[in-house]
Amino acid sequence: MKARFSLSPAAAAAALALSVALSVAIAAGTVATVMATRVSNVQIDDWQMQGSATHAAWPVWRLRLAAAFGNAAAREALADVLVSSAQLDERRAGVELYRQLALDGVPNAQATLGHLLLRGVPGITPDYAESRRWLSVAAAHDPQAAYDLATLYRNGYGVARDSLLSIRWLEQAAQAGVPLAQFQLANEYRFGATLPHDDALALQWLKRAANAELPEANLALAIAYRNGELGMARDEDAYWAYVKESEHDLKHISRP
Repeated sequence: MKARFSLSPAAAAAALALSVALSVAIAAGTVATVMATRVSNVQIDDWQMQGSATHAAWPVWRLRLAAAFGNAAAREALADVLVSSAQLDERRAGVELYRQLALDGVPNAQATLGHLLLRGVPGITPDYAESRRWLSVAAAHDPQAAYDLATLYRNGYGVARDSLLSIRWLEQAAQAGVPLAQFQLANEYRFGATLPHDDALALQWLKRAANAELPEANLALAIAYRNGELGMARDEDAYWAYVKESEHDLKHISRP
């Protein structure tokens, strides 16, 4: 004879309530996951802008939520917001998040982490060895990473100085359109000891950097016209024109 077990009405009601609560929780979690992963990049950019500018709790919380549910763009945006925080613990968390993204193979994160570790973050000392590791990975696809590698080898940050390697990465960054690299390459042709002196190439790279609105390049061209350098005749009008361009550029300058 089989024993029969039955729940009391109170127990049955409690079990039903628990089942309903679990179902609601699962449904809510599913909805939250979908909403977090499907949020638009425009919305993420807006939260990132607000978070970086004001570090208000609401946009940062939204980024944290979307990142927690696996939104890749939100993870990068959150890392960017955190490294610019006034709080040291948040800056450290931002660097660590960039490190996780870099290990996950996110190209922009690899380049950014290399840059941060080269320059340092307030309260966080540079790590040249790790910086070189990530910059070497990123340089093939990121011109700024190539420029950072040139800086690292030129100055001997955590490694022996290597002028040839520095020039190699500098040329790659310049060809890819990094204005500071173009300006420095111009100076290498003009003054450097590694490349042969070539005023024509120096002028070519200076003009490319000037066209990219680099104030140093426009000022260098102004001085060259004033003094009649780089194979050019003295030209007072050109001198003042480039001085004005350099002043204009300074109003819009943005440096990494």
